[in-house]
Amino acid sequence: MEIDLELPSSDQEKLESGVNTNECIMDSASELRGIDEAASSCLVEEVVEACGLNAIEGVIDGGDKVEESGVGVDVVGEGGISVPQNGLKFETKEAAYAFYRDYALSVGFGITIKASRRSKKNGKFIDVKIACSRFGSKRESSVSVNPRSCTKTDCKAGMHMKRTEDEKWVIYSFVKEHNHEICKEDYDNATGRRNKQSGAVARPKKGLQLALDEDDVKVMLEYFMCMQAENSNFFYAIDLDHEKRMRNVFWIDAKGRHDYHSFCDVVFFDTFYVSSKYKLPFVPIIGVNNHFQFVLLGCALIGEHSASSFLWLMHTWLKAVGGQAPKVIITDQERFLNEAVVDVFPDTRHYYSLWHVFSKIPENLSAVMNQSEIFMLKFNKCIYQSQTDEQFEKRWWKMVHRFELREDEWVHSLYENRIKWVPTFIRDTSLAGMSTTERSGSVASFFDKYIHREAVFKEFMEQYKAFLEDGYEMEAKAEFETQNKQPALRSLSSFEKQASTLYTDAVFKKFQVEVLGVVSCHLQKESEDEATINFRVDDFEERQNFLVSWSKSTMDICCICRSFEYRGFLCKHAILVLQMSGVSNIPSRYILKRWTKGAKINQAVDKVSKSLHYRVQRFNDLCKKAIKLGKEGSLSKEAYDIAVRTLEEVLENCVGLNNSVKSVLEPNTLDVLGFPGFEEENCDNCLAKSSKKKRTYKKKKVC
Repeated sequence: MEIDLELPSSDQEKLESGVNTNECIMDSASELRGIDEAASSCLVEEVVEACGLNAIEGVIDGGDKVEESGVGVDVVGEGGISVPQNGLKFETKEAAYAFYRDYALSVGFGITIKASRRSKKNGKFIDVKIACSRFGSKRESSVSVNPRSCTKTDCKAGMHMKRTEDEKWVIYSFVKEHNHEICKEDYDNATGRRNKQSGAVARPKKGLQLALDEDDVKVMLEYFMCMQAENSNFFYAIDLDHEKRMRNVFWIDAKGRHDYHSFCDVVFFDTFYVSSKYKLPFVPIIGVNNHFQFVLLGCALIGEHSASSFLWLMHTWLKAVGGQAPKVIITDQERFLNEAVVDVFPDTRHYYSLWHVFSKIPENLSAVMNQSEIFMLKFNKCIYQSQTDEQFEKRWWKMVHRFELREDEWVHSLYENRIKWVPTFIRDTSLAGMSTTERSGSVASFFDKYIHREAVFKEFMEQYKAFLEDGYEMEAKAEFETQNKQPALRSLSSFEKQASTLYTDAVFKKFQVEVLGVVSCHLQKESEDEATINFRVDDFEERQNFLVSWSKSTMDICCICRSFEYRGFLCKHAILVLQMSGVSNIPSRYILKRWTKGAKINQAVDKVSKSLHYRVQRFNDLCKKAIKLGKEGSLSKEAYDIAVRTLEEVLENCVGLNNSVKSVLEPNTLDVLGFPGFEEENCDNCLAKSSKKKRTYKKKKVC
């Protein structure tokens, strides 16, 4: 059910005059437009998968979800109607709103958001007033568009709720009595149910409807079906809301699914275009190949910037790539993204994009930055020059106290999630160059030149196709240069020579810069114990000192610049220490296969085995081969006889095997309603899934 949360067009009623303007600011009710949707009593999700002629799958999830913490309070009045009472608590403002909405529906009056307030300190809602839709005075103007039949009576009925210190919401005051007769039409008017002159139901646009019109949807679906016809390994899914309106869309092409098997170590869910309010809410799912190039591992259009949308997206994406979770996921610093990652990828390491954290500093700490020119110097020193966890803690709290940030919620959230973004806490993994301090320096920024803020869908699709073509050309060129050109060596370093035989051309050139940069560094031993030697490397080029720890027994080396953790190869500081320690080759653990020329060598074998992972995939693969057999076997009587004898023999062997050995096939219900189009070159790649049950994903370590 949908409530119109816009303030009435008449003069808005002000908050009490006693409000302290230094503590709170006024907000229009339009900012609470998502309340009713978040508290929707029923969620209907339908996923359309482009798997040949498979039917649309419908999944109904959940039920009434009005959370009430005040269970012991008697709120049931005459006739079983739940009546609000002062002091009744709720977990969220959405739950409180849903409670009053249901009460209004049962009584038969319309409601509207009268006023709301946010905290100036953290921007969170702290106060919401909901009123009877007849509050206020009748307008003087005789000109009215779509006039309401129920007039204004200055009704005082309503509910006032406030946020408590423990983040709950409580009913602060409640006025039950109305100064007018109850009119069922009031509720219809307030919830947008009024009939237009044509008799149609008025339904305001929301979600993806604001970005896509009917022609856009048609173009999109035609593109999806065309791609599916060309290659059955193309996958798409559509998420519909309870009103059957498109809420979210996801798709991934055959190349993206293919690339993921080789580069599944690091994946970035890039919400930059959504959070930056681009007209088209595009979310690319990004990886990086062995040539240090942007790889598109999936695309989405997100109609609702919410946890439920990203839960759907991540579940759907995981399904599309065969249920194989990545080692590392990078996202922006958003609460709902945290929740989605924990739910869908509990065993995956989750990190924040560095550039996103830094981009939020002017927005959240502008006052501090304006008052002190040295704040960013201290912040950068704390983040980048802390050599140990203890040193970071000491510098962080010194900075917090100096700039009086103890009560700042954003700063507090940064500290609470420090292991997800502070370099000193990122160990034993590599982010493959996907996290940088500036977006322009990240692989993720490659798509930025193909999309602008006001781009409409048709323009986006043209640019998307151009991006794919450019990407294919760039990758083909890089692959050719790697396989056919011998990189030029510029030093006598054994590390450079070793890397030239292993790394792709693009990665070798980045590593070569580190090898040549060794000459600008000076080494000095700092300390030594039984297991580890600590060196101080003076980098004259960067005008900074770096601490490098080296263990000869375990061949472990770590530099505080975190080059290996962030880029996936050793820095000049570590190379210098290894050289001076008598090591002539890069330790094998510091040569990532993902950067090597052979990163894709075993893909042909992996491609076949992984494409047969699910029962539905195996079924469709056999069906496509059977169709090909039918074509050839029907050309002559002799060929037919051979095909029949062979099939009967194979069938008998399969039945015997399944009867004698306990089947290890997935327990998914197979419900195939049609066969996908087939092409000879794609017969091993079919992925057509049709399951009427919501699949439970099992996390696997695959990389």
